[in-house]
Amino acid sequence: MTPDQLRRLLVAPELVVVDLAGHALAALRLALLAEHPLLDGDLADDDPPVQRRARVVLEHAARLRRALDAYRREVHRVLRELPGDDMPF
Repeated sequence: MTPDQLRRLLVAPELVVVDLAGHALAALRLALLAEHPLLDGDLADDDPPVQRRARVVLEHAARLRRALDAYRREVHRVLRELPGDDMPF
């Protein structure tokens, strides 16, 4: 682990979970697309109900992923503003 990674972990440990959630959302997207390959296409009136729900899940997951990305960027901005030698030990 680099000193910068350790600093990030000590100052913002929640980013580990944010990163894990991002990876889980990516895996969810791949799994849903594998099960419902037409999800990437336009919504059709004759889509089965489970495919419609999967589409909604993907939309919500995309919004959550954008929110997590925005949070991560803001935390990184704050980390860049902290003094470099401000280690708690």
